[in-house]
Amino acid sequence: MCPRVPTSSCLCRLAAALLGACLALSAAPSRADGAGDRPAPSAADKREAAKAFAEGRRAFQLGDFRHAAESFEQAYRLAPHHAPLWNAARAWHRAGNLVRAANLYAQYLEEAPPHTPDRNRATAALEELRPQLGRLEVHPVSGVADVKVDGEPLRGNAVFVTPGTHAIEGVYEGKPVRESQQVGAGQMVSTTLEPPAPAAPPPPAAPPKPVARHGWSPTVAYVGGAVTLAGAAFTTWSGLNTLSQKSTFDTAPTQANLDEGKSRQTRTNVALAVTIGAAAFTGVAVVWLIDWKSSDAQDKATVRIGAAPSSIVVRGSF
Repeated sequence: MCPRVPTSSCLCRLAAALLGACLALSAAPSRADGAGDRPAPSAADKREAAKAFAEGRRAFQLGDFRHAAESFEQAYRLAPHHAPLWNAARAWHRAGNLVRAANLYAQYLEEAPPHTPDRNRATAALEELRPQLGRLEVHPVSGVADVKVDGEPLRGNAVFVTPGTHAIEGVYEGKPVRESQQVGAGQMVSTTLEPPAPAAPPPPAAPPKPVARHGWSPTVAYVGGAVTLAGAAFTTWSGLNTLSQKSTFDTAPTQANLDEGKSRQTRTNVALAVTIGAAAFTGVAVVWLIDWKSSDAQDKATVRIGAAPSSIVVRGSF
């Protein structure tokens, strides 16, 4: 033990310890994800790492384990080396942050050389923590980046977590991808983080429904007009035919000619009544009963009128 007032030999031993820590921090490259891709720590980084490492040791000895763990992690960030990982894991273990401790023990075992003295102790500590924690293994599909678990960047593919539900998120083509997983104590859960399936195309638009008619078809007007015209033509012919029979009767006033004249007059009167009725019906339909707005090509009627000596024929297609 050094005396309460440091002697020169004690100061020498302290200086040697700090120098050894600094050398240890810079002796080997880190194998942590991304650490091998960044430039080697500068001399200033190494000096700051040595200070942080010394501060971690001081806080650990004083029982301030949280501050000690943060100082050891700061030393690792400045000059990556497995030694601060081991010390940070122990400090977090003592501070009660078992998840952080387990992940740092696992990282230490990945990066430390095979014959490092503390590997067995780190393995034992990790095995002690495994039954109390869950382990979540995430396999993002190609194109999914920036994967995080509960907001913390995922190192590698697996992470220790507390038992419960955990949020997994990433980014795919600039859009967030999210899912959640339930993990129990001592359980290993493997999941794949993949983008959602593309949305199905919208169904084709339904053809417009035919407009319901609220009145008669315009065909009624066409037919009524044709019947009126035919009736007018027939009535005119019948009237002329009746007048011709009157001339015949005046020339030869026989009973037969009289009966024929009366017959033709009756026919003319009936034709006239029918024509007037058709005209009236057509007029009423045109003004009040026909729905002209809903008419279309199918509503158009083709009407043909044919005349014979004793009759008029109306033909049409609708």
